[in-house]
Amino acid sequence: MLLLSHAKRKAKDAGTPIPTVWKSLAEATAHVRRSQVVMVAAAPGVGKSAFTLNLAIRSGCRGIYMSADSDEVTQAIRAAAILTGDRVAEIEAAYKADRGQRYDKALAEFTRIWFDFDAAPSLTQIEEEVYAYAYMYGRWPELLVLDNLANVFDESGAEGFVGLEQTMSFLVDLARQTEAAVVVLHHVVGDAESGDQPLKLKDIRGKISKLQTLVLGLAYTDTFTAFGRALGVYVLKNRSGRASAAGDLMVELNADLDRMSITDMEDRPGGGVPADVWETEAEVEGIFEREFHEAM
Repeated sequence: MLLLSHAKRKAKDAGTPIPTVWKSLAEATAHVRRSQVVMVAAAPGVGKSAFTLNLAIRSGCRGIYMSADSDEVTQAIRAAAILTGDRVAEIEAAYKADRGQRYDKALAEFTRIWFDFDAAPSLTQIEEEVYAYAYMYGRWPELLVLDNLANVFDESGAEGFVGLEQTMSFLVDLARQTEAAVVVLHHVVGDAESGDQPLKLKDIRGKISKLQTLVLGLAYTDTFTAFGRALGVYVLKNRSGRASAAGDLMVELNADLDRMSITDMEDRPGGGVPADVWETEAEVEGIFEREFHEAM
């Protein structure tokens, strides 16, 4: 039990937004914050994994990406596309021709995010991964991504809404304990599964929306860019700013999924990542992390 003044000093990073990736979302008051749980929901194939991988890489956060829904090669190629700005097809062709050294180098130099590829991680395993990270680096992860909620194995045997609610409750507690920003991916239901319909909060599969601080829904809009249809980000719930459960608050982003590039509409997709995403020789932690990865 603490006074608020003491609690604020103790949890100094709680509620702090992670570095902004999309200015248009920030202007709509939608921030991914430390110590809080964010849900990104969409139909299959819309790009929720690409959206979240962009967030993880381009924010420059250090942390863990639990990739239960995508395998190692898929995520490596996607990440290489984000890091270099090259097309996914070009990267795949380069590896098939044994000319993927450039992409191997880019991946080796990006050491801020660790990945786990268990297809059905349990809550115990997720917790152990976070504690192992803290033990190795002497700090909690700034960002924890769970891709996605449906893949989590509930050891209690609970099913349906109860199981999803228990998982969300666990993630909220983990976020508070570690002051990490926790981002969990999830599915939608009904007409929203087409991927091109305006989303509402009621479209979230299992109606799981009580415990998250921020809920973002993704769907393609009727706006066309040079790269195809724009990606609409619906701010469905937002305890720290504006939101509309009816889907009336939406921000459009460029979505060039050929390059796994998701950017603000005024930005040119496909340009790689900001320089501050990479470790520099001046960063002692960066040198340690690179050497540690190379020794693995």
